[in-house]
Amino acid sequence: MKFLNLLFQGVWRVVYGLKGLFGGKKKAAKKPRVFLKGRHAQMLLAARRGNVEAQMELAACYAEGGGVEQNYAEAAHWFGEAARLGDARGQFSLGICYANGQGVAQDYEEAAKWFRQAAEQKNPGAQVSLGLCLQKGLGVYPSPQEAVHWFRQAAESGDAGGQMGLASCLQSGEGVARNEAEAFEWWRKAAAHGVAEAEFHLGRCFQNGLGTDVNETDAMRCFQAAAEKSLPQAEFETGLCHRHGRGTEVDLPEAFAWFSLATRRAIPNAREMCEELQAEMTPEQIEEGTLRLNRLAAAQPHAPSEQAAAAQTQAGLKIPSA
Repeated sequence: MKFLNLLFQGVWRVVYGLKGLFGGKKKAAKKPRVFLKGRHAQMLLAARRGNVEAQMELAACYAEGGGVEQNYAEAAHWFGEAARLGDARGQFSLGICYANGQGVAQDYEEAAKWFRQAAEQKNPGAQVSLGLCLQKGLGVYPSPQEAVHWFRQAAESGDAGGQMGLASCLQSGEGVARNEAEAFEWWRKAAAHGVAEAEFHLGRCFQNGLGTDVNETDAMRCFQAAAEKSLPQAEFETGLCHRHGRGTEVDLPEAFAWFSLATRRAIPNAREMCEELQAEMTPEQIEEGTLRLNRLAAAQPHAPSEQAAAAQTQAGLKIPSA
């Protein structure tokens, strides 16, 4: 089940910006109850009186350690209180708690139940979540066709996760007739949100002529945009573009820098490409490549952790090896 945990954590970390609750930590051990003070005490009082906004805010504080000691069990409790009062945000968040086993025992049936309730209230994150459950058979009987329905609902509301899930289904023909041209359009819309995984897949479309004309320049642009966000496969693909002059001029020091970054992420064949380049490059080129590597590494966001690396499988997608 480890992969499935990473899948949920990665998707919602990147697409929906949920960090503290989905940071991959296990349930914290129970600790002596600490009395809340000031604003948090007022928040607790309002939450106990059934104020949904206070319940959601208090849950977020416990999930992220915002002004209180981080406590996933308390976070799940207050998300649950809001969920039972019919709040779609609380239902979605409680579903994630059950999917990841954070603050509650892991239970995919409960997760799918809460995702469905929030999805029916048009919560995009819940719609994508329910689509994943239906696609993977998590807590529900598998139904690729219904998964596509929920991905499309989220996609048409402008949600990047839904757009990526729908694009993947259209490209593979899972649960819907294969349609590469429509898949391309949804990858393009998702990439416009700046999600690295969508940019990478859009680059693949341009590179291989999937639903659009082959365009190596646009492919290179997409790969580099994703690489600059620390997506490992995109770093490797950007290196290949500079190595072979695909969509750009041949630039061995630049290729060396990107392959070196991909090597640090343990991407297959990246180390071999670095060694091959070093055999061809002059000492001056190697020195220049090392300088560029240092500049790139300093400018990039932190490399994904094991948990965040699951974001490379957005909406259940496996990014193909180069």
